[in-house]
Amino acid sequence: MTHISKITAVQGLTLKECRDSITHSTNTMMRETKFPTQTKVLSNMPCFIGKPTTPRPEICEFCGAERHTEGINLGVKVLWYPSGAKACSCPKGKAEHERNQSEAKAIRMAEEKAEADNEMRRRVERIIGNSGMGERFLQRTFATYKTDDPATKKIYAVCLKYAQNFSSYLPIPMHGQAVSCRNGFVITGAKGTGKTHIAAAIANMLMAQGTAVIFMTECNLFGKIRDAYAKGCRFGGDGQTESEIRRIYETVPLLVIDDLGKEKPTEWTLSTLYAIIEGRYDKAMPTIITTNYDAQNLILRLTPTDGERELNKVTAEAIVDRLIEMCESITVTGDSWRLR
Repeated sequence: MTHISKITAVQGLTLKECRDSITHSTNTMMRETKFPTQTKVLSNMPCFIGKPTTPRPEICEFCGAERHTEGINLGVKVLWYPSGAKACSCPKGKAEHERNQSEAKAIRMAEEKAEADNEMRRRVERIIGNSGMGERFLQRTFATYKTDDPATKKIYAVCLKYAQNFSSYLPIPMHGQAVSCRNGFVITGAKGTGKTHIAAAIANMLMAQGTAVIFMTECNLFGKIRDAYAKGCRFGGDGQTESEIRRIYETVPLLVIDDLGKEKPTEWTLSTLYAIIEGRYDKAMPTIITTNYDAQNLILRLTPTDGERELNKVTAEAIVDRLIEMCESITVTGDSWRLR
């Protein structure tokens, strides 16, 4: 008598019923022990329970329910997520998970920003040399800015607030859009009224906080590019250093161009300035300009001439138009500090 026949005799089952029972039991056992086919698995699946590599369940501190770990099925083994058990689905568990996620994201973003700032400072120092700011201007701070009248006190307050909250004026990550479309300043006024001082105060505070800044006169700004181009031509370079300087001018967190309109313009300086301003405009990067001229006179100062004939007023107008859109206007009045 076969084994199945013996079972049928003992249990009173037909041969077919016995075979069906054995098949069902075998399939059930295989389902419980066979390695799963889905990509994502949970540690509470029957085939993983009790195995030494399976993470133990954690208990929700709010509702007492078991929390299980999710893993990735690699076919012959499971890679369990190192973050531990999944968040509980109870309201308090969800809220706690979201709070932890937000804190972790903030820490991660702060670390990424710090590393990006460090990398930018290294690039600026290697190519420009610190900020490019002269020694005299490194001593100009908010503490030494004179606020003798209500107008200068207001300028002081506006610029100090800007420096203290500078991160909110930078582009929003992944979107390339600034919190405020006007996230820079055009500071105008007569000679000696403190335009450069207040711009330097902003730059010095930001550099003290670890933010990369380039602060240069119009002449020095173009000079760096000319020197790089000349060096590349003289030694058979391919112009990459020149391109890198342009990229830094376009991407440094804050670019300050001091005394714009002072130098005699050429077609080259005009096109170069336009490329820099347009690059920063596209990337929504903060820019500060100091100049002795209002908008209309600045256009005239930036326009190259051939004797009495204006050569490229359209580009000069485009530059000033971009600056008006990018920057808040600050007018510094009063007597020259140099005569006080």
